[in-house]
Amino acid sequence: MANPLNLFVSLLLHALLITLAVGTTTPASDTGLGHGYGPGSAAPVRPFPLDQVRLGPGLLQEKRDRIKSFIRAYDERRFLILFNEQAGRPNPPGISVPGGWEDGGLLSGHWTGHYMTALSQAYADAGEDVFKRKLDWMVAGLAACQRAITERMRGGRSSTNEDGWTPTYPGYLGALPEDTVLRLGPPRWAVYGDDADTNTWAPWYTQHKIMRGLLDAYYNTDNTQALEVVLKMADWAHLALTIGDKNHPDYAGNLTRDDLNYMWDMYIAGEYGGANEVFSEIYQLTGDDRHLVTARAFDNRESLFGAAVEDKDILVVNADDIPGRRREAQLHANTHVPQFIGYMRIFEHTGWQEYFNAARNFYSWVVPHRLFAHGGTGGQFPGSEENSELFQNRDNIANAIAHDGAETCTTYNMLKLARDLFLHEHDASYMDAYERGLFNMIAGSRADEESSDGDGDGPLLTYFQPLSPGAVREYGNTGTCCGGTGMESHTKYQETVYLRSADGSALWVNLYVPSTLTWTEKGIEIAQETTFPRGDTAKFTITGDGIFDIKLRVPGWAQRGFTVTINGEKCTGSGCKAHPGTYLTLSRHWQTGDTIAVQMPFSIRVERALDRPDTQSILWGPVLLQILGNTNSTSGYHELSLYQHLNLDGDYSRTAIKETGTTPHGDPLFTTADTAGRNLTLRPYYISDRRPASSYFRRVEPTVVFGSIDTGVPNRKRDDGLPSYDVPVEGIPSPGTDGPTFLDLVWDRAPFATHAAFVKAVKDIADEFVDSGVYTATERGRIVAGAKDAKQLDGR
Repeated sequence: MANPLNLFVSLLLHALLITLAVGTTTPASDTGLGHGYGPGSAAPVRPFPLDQVRLGPGLLQEKRDRIKSFIRAYDERRFLILFNEQAGRPNPPGISVPGGWEDGGLLSGHWTGHYMTALSQAYADAGEDVFKRKLDWMVAGLAACQRAITERMRGGRSSTNEDGWTPTYPGYLGALPEDTVLRLGPPRWAVYGDDADTNTWAPWYTQHKIMRGLLDAYYNTDNTQALEVVLKMADWAHLALTIGDKNHPDYAGNLTRDDLNYMWDMYIAGEYGGANEVFSEIYQLTGDDRHLVTARAFDNRESLFGAAVEDKDILVVNADDIPGRRREAQLHANTHVPQFIGYMRIFEHTGWQEYFNAARNFYSWVVPHRLFAHGGTGGQFPGSEENSELFQNRDNIANAIAHDGAETCTTYNMLKLARDLFLHEHDASYMDAYERGLFNMIAGSRADEESSDGDGDGPLLTYFQPLSPGAVREYGNTGTCCGGTGMESHTKYQETVYLRSADGSALWVNLYVPSTLTWTEKGIEIAQETTFPRGDTAKFTITGDGIFDIKLRVPGWAQRGFTVTINGEKCTGSGCKAHPGTYLTLSRHWQTGDTIAVQMPFSIRVERALDRPDTQSILWGPVLLQILGNTNSTSGYHELSLYQHLNLDGDYSRTAIKETGTTPHGDPLFTTADTAGRNLTLRPYYISDRRPASSYFRRVEPTVVFGSIDTGVPNRKRDDGLPSYDVPVEGIPSPGTDGPTFLDLVWDRAPFATHAAFVKAVKDIADEFVDSGVYTATERGRIVAGAKDAKQLDGR
């Protein structure tokens, strides 16, 4: 709920804004009016303002700087052309619209919001005036457009467009006529299409992006005019979603809950991004209940919200079992992920538990059940629609990686949702998933080259990130949703590195990123030195004096240890024992000069697809390793046999997959061999060029081998009933008869302390396979004898 004192200050500020002249802004360094508001600002664990965390040299800074170069060079005047046309205002000669989906079509205007958010984040990063100047100019121009459109309701006319349309309600702002939004609801119920007169295309999504950009301008740069504009937009939205299209001749009265449900179930047309988040935040800023009513108007109550509260996964259903009147059998992923971000914001400001439950349950449907190795979701499966933006059915990984793969902006929103959930539950698994998506798919979404200019080849961002063998990433995406969210992603890398408890008693270190935190409220500065993810150590140096906890995230992948030293002395005792997938808490009186050093050795690990265990991926710490080059096997995948190389420690990096060098930037390179004896090169997923690469391979382990000893016994599978899909996949029996192999299960128990422990594991699993009828007693005997003879596995 809104703090009463903050609420009073907010209402006073709002009243003052009405009297301010257009264009008035207040430097963030003077007052910080926007600080203390925004996503997570009412949660038990809270983010720092972006300008209090500064990135240092490293991978993320390199990616960020390329995007900053693009948005610095881009002509911001292009974004206002369509807005000016709607307002009847003149445009400068010689400039054109951005293009792509920003071409005057029915999604025009959304990129303006993305660009404003990126500008505000770029300014918060280092305080460079160029970004603030661009942003202030855009906000002033949008404010003028909003005034000109509203003026028509009082009989005003544009001097350049005497046939300008008249809005239904004051405060509308858009690159398209207001009618393109209102027609989504009754009585016309417009559907997704390209007819400018009758169709619509996610109009509330566009409104959300514009409003989000304005709010971020206020939060990150204290542009009070942006707040004034967005509050007027919110007043307009409340009328549009409660009274509705009142000037239409067939108007039948105010919108009902049933009307709203029907709107949001419409494919793409009903996509509203995270519009419910901005209205919840405006409720926090103003205390005006109307904005909370508007936020709740976006509840997708007919076919998803209730199921999420009850934890009934219906992201994909059978065609004859579709809930609701309009929804599809497969839900569009990026339509729905942001809805739950909005539900989290409603929960933050009301405490209404059903909103939190819905978001948490929805997240658990995706992670891990629909999560690819690079942290994305989406894809296609046999018999499904040919649209990789849709959710695949539950636990379908191996049969969904073909074609385009995962949509980048869906991952952007999944990371936001994971972060929001963490602010309330503090479960390290949310940050494990966040880290995976960030250092793979998000970092990998920006090409490792400069844009030729501020236009030309665009921001060089991905839309889809394909996973099929030998796939090549494509970059560009001017005007698309992923091009827009990409500009945001790469200008806010610092937002989750550190978080703080609401009472200031604890600092959460979530990510290992070279950075400096200025904790203004406590007079503390913490500098983190690391080359992560190129290296596996981090050092923190503290300046200032204070008593508080430092909570260090112990990544779930840190299975080879997590060592902490304080001022050069190893942290000992029960409180210093690190458990992967948790946080380690250091409690003390911190003083200037104190240091914390962390070592978390990376290791190679292999992950099996949930539905097909022989389809696997290779990871180095949190980073997915891709195999370079095209494949020429009959399966279409690179085929690897790796178990023959393992010693008792089960460490792939010692013998099976060796680090052989680094790139000029210090990125590790690895080598392994396929079943045909060809050497293969592996490298981190975040390296972004146009070379063919594979994120998955096929595991081929024909016989039970222990090092050089081949028992001759087939390496058979246990029947785990895989795949086991809730919705059938064409041509694939479900449940099937697949499962992990004998060697999979043996090496799942590694490392082995002694050879005897290894032999015991082999015996136990062989007995299970005999009992299940997979092996005969004779085969068991040969397997156990081979294990006993394999004394060389101790690595000596």
